[in-house]
Amino acid sequence: MKGLSRIAALSRAARWLIATNGISALGAGMVMPFLWIYLTEVRHLPTWVPAATLAIQAFAAVFGGLAYGALLDRLPYNVVVPLANVNAGVGTLLFAFAGQAWVAVAAAVVFGFGISGVGTAVRSAYGATTSTDQRETAYSADYGVLNVAMGIGVILGGVFAALAFLSPVGRYFLMYSIDAATFFVMAVATVRVLPNRAHQAERKRAGAVRGTYRAVLRSPSLLALLAVLLLSGLVSFGQFRAGLPGYLTQTGAITASGLSFAFAVNIILCAVVQFAVMPHLERFSRTLLVGASGVMFAACWAFVLLAGRHDGTTALVLATVAVILLSIGESLVVPLLTTLLNNAVGEDLRGRANALFSITLSTSAVIGPALAGALLSFGSGAVFVVVMIVLSAVATLLVLSLRRTLPAEQAEPVPETFDEMESAA
Repeated sequence: MKGLSRIAALSRAARWLIATNGISALGAGMVMPFLWIYLTEVRHLPTWVPAATLAIQAFAAVFGGLAYGALLDRLPYNVVVPLANVNAGVGTLLFAFAGQAWVAVAAAVVFGFGISGVGTAVRSAYGATTSTDQRETAYSADYGVLNVAMGIGVILGGVFAALAFLSPVGRYFLMYSIDAATFFVMAVATVRVLPNRAHQAERKRAGAVRGTYRAVLRSPSLLALLAVLLLSGLVSFGQFRAGLPGYLTQTGAITASGLSFAFAVNIILCAVVQFAVMPHLERFSRTLLVGASGVMFAACWAFVLLAGRHDGTTALVLATVAVILLSIGESLVVPLLTTLLNNAVGEDLRGRANALFSITLSTSAVIGPALAGALLSFGSGAVFVVVMIVLSAVATLLVLSLRRTLPAEQAEPVPETFDEMESAA
């Protein structure tokens, strides 16, 4: 397959990042759906604890992303990437001991700070260990592997949560310990495979100027890119587990089994698009494809609106079409925007730019459910769906601004790969 051959052509460091980040995603999938159940039904903590835990975790992630972004622009990748993974690993391991509310809150602070750093550091490391024309392959492969691994992790988590030979506390202790171990594995692996010489050489060529967040925010192209990301995330993955199932179930359009089918379609399509479709879209400009994703999101919500007015098989078919459109659009927008961002910045700003990318992504995932909760009660949910269609259209229009402000969709090709730079050093 063309996609697999392109992955094989990536640098050794990039391939290791894809593999170890996939292992980490598998661990995350094992525990991600169960935090509320674990804290309330297994640890018997009041419901405010998981609610506060999730909110504090999101808040800590903002500061974690900013801190690790600054570190990435100062320290080598083989220091910061392992540090972020150890940070996240310790945080998730603390949840295994969350028998009291203060332990759960402490775990949320440590994990939120670290997991945002992991996302920021890994995206930055891909940018530094691939040439300009390889980055799209790296980010697409990473996104596909993450979706597949997380899906497998969710299945394994369900199996582990039902193990008969362990107590309920013992089952979740094991699950969180495995999740922590996957972060520690990535930390050890990246110490060995992420050399720092290429990073240092680029910093020297840039005159060793230390970037600032203000410098990132002064760039019209990066601001436009982050705005597109915020709106795209808000109407897609920010709603996949909130507004979309909320609207379809409150109208009686589909049942819980129908939702399970939709989730399965999403996971499968995200992988198929990355490995089988993306390699054949290279002849199209990246901004054109990002704009097309906005059109797909708008069409998705139009089908959701139609599905809500039917039931049975008709509703399920319409909802499935909506999920297909959403999944394809989602699979395009994140890898392509990550590629555009990392092609547009130098090493002096790469860490901070990716930190703002991670924070924007997280913000969309927080605002999305909040917006759904606020609007689903109006007009039987139709008002919410119309707002999603409008925001999708605005995201598409913003791509035009992005296209105008980018100096070039493809930065000047890099004549050598990261492996070649390493051997030359």
